[in-house]
Amino acid sequence: MNVNVKLILPALVAAAALSACSSTSPAKPAQKAAGQAAHQVDRAEVPPTLNVTSIDSTKEVAYRCGNEKLNVMYGIKGNDVVVAQVKYQNELTPNLNRVSNVSDFNAFWGNGISWSTDAADAANITKVNGNMLTELTVTTVNGKQVETNGILFKECVLDKAATAKLNMKK
Repeated sequence: MNVNVKLILPALVAAAALSACSSTSPAKPAQKAAGQAAHQVDRAEVPPTLNVTSIDSTKEVAYRCGNEKLNVMYGIKGNDVVVAQVKYQNELTPNLNRVSNVSDFNAFWGNGISWSTDAADAANITKVNGNMLTELTVTTVNGKQVETNGILFKECVLDKAATAKLNMKK
């Protein structure tokens, strides 16, 4: 994957700019009630994530998830891995910010997509295994629609050779 900071940084800036432009006025009661009736789905809880406004550098890591390949571009701030962007099957996820209340492994979340890896920091992110890529989906449980995490990839292991090629100094 030839994704670099040119893709991650503009997306971060755009997200910050768009969030500043969002409306904070409450919906009118009739609109709110109509919206709630149209979307009777039990929502999954959104995890708290870091507010990422800038990064110092990037590192790219290749993984094998069964027979599938997956690449992740990580954004680094100081010694912390703060954001990830996953490429799989020629699809690129939005920026996934680091989940702030998880410390025994790395978890990233954004727009209903989550990615997790073994615990790592900037020094060793290119040396640890990935874990799982999931996406929120709506399913019916006991006649009620609920959001659940659908597994896109699991048991992702580090592809050392491919990772080394991705991070070679040119």
